[in-house]
Amino acid sequence: MTLPDSTPSRAHRHPLLRRIVLVIAAVMSVLLVGGAVTGYFIYRHLDNNITAKDVTGELGTNRPTKIVATASAEQPLNILVMGSDTRAGQGRGYGSAESITGARSDTTLLLHLPANREHALVVSIPRDTVVDIPDCKTATGIYPAHTERFNAAYSIGGPGCTIKTVESLTGVFIDHFVVVDFNGFNNVIDALGGVDVCLPEAVYEPKSGLNLPAGISTVQGDQALAYVRVRAIGNGSDISRIDRQQAFLSSVIDKARSSGTLLNPIKLVRFLDAATKSLTTDPGLASLNELRKLAQEVRAIPPKDITFMTTPWIVNPADPNTVLWDTPKTNKLWRAIRTDADYPPPKPKPTIVDGQPLTALPADTSVRVLNGTGVAGAATKAAAELSKAGYSVIGVDNAESQDFLSTVVRYDEAGADAARTVAGAIPGGTRVRRAGLGTIIEVVVGKDWPGVSKVVVKQPSTETGIRTANQNICS
Repeated sequence: MTLPDSTPSRAHRHPLLRRIVLVIAAVMSVLLVGGAVTGYFIYRHLDNNITAKDVTGELGTNRPTKIVATASAEQPLNILVMGSDTRAGQGRGYGSAESITGARSDTTLLLHLPANREHALVVSIPRDTVVDIPDCKTATGIYPAHTERFNAAYSIGGPGCTIKTVESLTGVFIDHFVVVDFNGFNNVIDALGGVDVCLPEAVYEPKSGLNLPAGISTVQGDQALAYVRVRAIGNGSDISRIDRQQAFLSSVIDKARSSGTLLNPIKLVRFLDAATKSLTTDPGLASLNELRKLAQEVRAIPPKDITFMTTPWIVNPADPNTVLWDTPKTNKLWRAIRTDADYPPPKPKPTIVDGQPLTALPADTSVRVLNGTGVAGAATKAAAELSKAGYSVIGVDNAESQDFLSTVVRYDEAGADAARTVAGAIPGGTRVRRAGLGTIIEVVVGKDWPGVSKVVVKQPSTETGIRTANQNICS
């Protein structure tokens, strides 16, 4: 189904702030604003900057169930942050409100704050994800349910339709929403004294005016705008820009925390003035005091525990210019948010042997089991236990002697890591070097055979598209 006025013609596309940086002011307001703003008139000015919008009547009655944390004084919060590219009231430099009508949201973030407020998860939903959009209320009636790119929901019915779409797709109850427009972005970055960005190679893009060398640079004002809008970095895809701008947002958080902005009254007011002028929120969040209270709950979250990620995706086979959710992975993500569980799931700590974590997997370890006890069947029994634990048993035999009091793990230098794994699984087993074994590990079963214990091997992360706020911006 084609949406009327949902996407401007290519000739009228204006790429300013179409990505994650549209929401800097909102996320910063939520995560970073701290301390009291002194002065009644300053406070009222900042408070009046925020626009409230009630979309409750647009969400219907079939909403997800909000989970309740019984073991915590606080409740988990899910805040949907949307970037609007409306040109209305944005002033010069953002394109003509006459030539580019309506509003789109090319940036949508789901911010999850757990009940314990010990970490934060920020999930980017790519604009070009093809999804099922439910029927939505508009100014002229009901727009019917259909399949379309995700960002079309905002064009149809603004934040109400976007929230309804997210809730129907994820089963996640949205507690609050924030919409950020173009206005004030320059002032937000300037109030921080600029933000560091990192480029793999020099970029000069005449149309945007971006002119930066390779490596780390500090951008302000127009250069910051040009950096976040340029298509000449990476492969130009929506996903590539999201990755880059998540790094940009991490840099903003780092700069705000380290620059003294929140401790300097003048800088703080400048920052808050720029941020609040760009905000439209639900009534429950539409005051400086509400943002302050929320910020006080989360300001202690260290950058290493603020996680940015993009919804797991695959290329749409029907249209390579769009993506689909990787359903098995997104199901796990939404389930974790619905149940207020950690995501990514915490990995078990690896078993430590010789002061180092194990690195050789049992499945990659070839083991020959020898009976050194004189008891018939002892090696066969031990081999069965090792096989059950995942080790590759390649043979069972008798040892050269039947009077082994303790179990011995024999290995050559090539099998040193595998021997540590086997020794970790056999408590009390003694490791002995024996040349000529190659990568094969020999287990000589002794009279003290203790059985096979479970070990945890350190493995490289298989998660992609995930970064933390303390991660190097050049990574």
